[in-house]
Amino acid sequence: MPAPLTIAARRAMVEELRRQEPGISSRKIAARLGVGKDTIIRDIDEIKTAQRQRAAEAAAAAQESAPPAPETVRQGDTVVLHLDEPMRQALAVLRAKTGSPDTPAHNQAVARAAIRSVADSLAERGGQP
Repeated sequence: MPAPLTIAARRAMVEELRRQEPGISSRKIAARLGVGKDTIIRDIDEIKTAQRQRAAEAAAAAQESAPPAPETVRQGDTVVLHLDEPMRQALAVLRAKTGSPDTPAHNQAVARAAIRSVADSLAERGGQP
């Protein structure tokens, strides 16, 4: 008789079965693994809890790594720039020339610098393009 599965191994198998057959019932999983349906239901609950916890930790880590907004920025003074292919290519050229990383923070810094540069150039010309 094979050795019983560890909890971690059983839960990994439950995850894999659910991934392979999204509509599979707890009873069928239990029958395949040789355990009770209630055990599988508890495993699924624990798997979902662990996934939510990992997602929350990832979101918290992303928040911590995001650069803080300058204190002069008021609520609503945010610009969202969706990068189309020409903009992506322009950023790739900048990264290649400067050896800069492809990160949201760096791309934001580049966009800020470009806006400031254009504004400074216009200010020097007296607002004339």
